Amino acid sequence: MKAFYELRHEELFVGKMTEYPFPLHVHETVEVAIVLDGECSVQLDGRDYTLSPGDAAIAFPLIPHSYNALADGTNGFAAIFPADMVTEFSSIFHTMLPDEPVIRREQLSNEALLLARRLMETGEDQGQFLKQAYLHVILAYLVHAMRFHAAAAYNERGLGARVVRYVYDHACENISISSAAHDLGISESHLSHLFTQQFRVNFRAFINAIRIDKATMLMRDPFITLTEIYSQCGYDNIRTFRRAFVQETGMLPAAYMRLARRAGAENVPKAPDEPKNI
Repeated sequence: MKAFYELRHEELFVGKMTEYPFPLHVHETVEVAIVLDGECSVQLDGRDYTLSPGDAAIAFPLIPHSYNALADGTNGFAAIFPADMVTEFSSIFHTMLPDEPVIRREQLSNEALLLARRLMETGEDQGQFLKQAYLHVILAYLVHAMRFHAAAAYNERGLGARVVRYVYDHACENISISSAAHDLGISESHLSHLFTQQFRVNFRAFINAIRIDKATMLMRDPFITLTEIYSQCGYDNIRTFRRAFVQETGMLPAAYMRLARRAGAENVPKAPDEPKNI
């Protein structure tokens, strides 16, 4: 499964965890998920876990993670926030890694679960300061239940943040691993190693994931054509674009665009099976 870089614009998100599988991705923020009802399978830094009611998981900055399967009725709390927002724990998020990123129900206080449920259910009505206060307390319980070790490649994590920002900004240009390495001031082998070891994905797959993500956003505009979309996303021709699009989404671009425009919403409904000859 490919990882993509998720650029988040809001400073703090608290609310319900995803209701659908979410592909492998990385971001510079911290992500916390606590399952309250049901069950889901997740992947964190290349390891698979099943979360049951009362279990929690934390994805540290730039750690690839995904939600792979959610049982019917699964419900949970999620928080996504910059590491520096919670000053008491920011040094842990910046310089440490958890021995185990999942906290099981028997390790977690009932108070943490009650706070998570309350904040999830009333998050939209709470002010920013109150959300942060709740989050501080929840994190205190989570961190207390965890063990950490020093990140062996702390400098690499800083470089990783710089790399993903650069690639995200330039993905739709005529970018190559050679040109990216030159602009970042590192060797091609170093850059390639960073992607395969830290992000668990090769450079070209990462680029394509960002490009197709942008394409799906552009498809909501009823006045833009597919030719304009693939050109703006860095593809030279419709065939290459179509192949990359099907590989990422499982759908043909024209079919996806019809559904996106019909839905007019963030979540595009799943398309019926169509021939995918490319």
